[in-house]
Amino acid sequence: MKKILLPVAFFIIVTAYVEPANELKVFKQLYNLEGMWLMKTNKGFIGEEWMKMNEHYLQNRGFMVKGDDTIITETVGLRNNNEGIFYTSTVEDQNNKQPVSFKLTSAENNVFVFENPLHNFPKRITYHLLNKDSLHAWIDGGKDNPNKKLSFAYYRVKNKN
Repeated sequence: MKKILLPVAFFIIVTAYVEPANELKVFKQLYNLEGMWLMKTNKGFIGEEWMKMNEHYLQNRGFMVKGDDTIITETVGLRNNNEGIFYTSTVEDQNNKQPVSFKLTSAENNVFVFENPLHNFPKRITYHLLNKDSLHAWIDGGKDNPNKKLSFAYYRVKNKN
């Protein structure tokens, strides 16, 4: 019995230490979101402004620009904790302004997929960092309804220094 318990205990301990390290490595890739991103639309611009708050937390403010007016449409917290990496969104005119969390389910080749199959729409949020100045993001109906989709092609706004 001891011969079995020792390897099992070792595996559990190693997994507990390796997994958070891997998640932090993945989370650090998301630091590339930091900055301001814009997309031109027929009605003006929509954008996201990401700020790194600390090693485990990024904050985003989604907005829309119409003429001289900037309207905040969403706030997002991107957090790395013991349970995983979570994208938590609070949208001004949805869900009674209550936050909705989406868990990171995939991170490969600069494509980050966050899912919440229990949410009505979206069920999936995807960020694809094409390069340092181009970001393709989309929301969709998840695995059961991927064709219900809204797409956002952002470019990074350069500082005027």
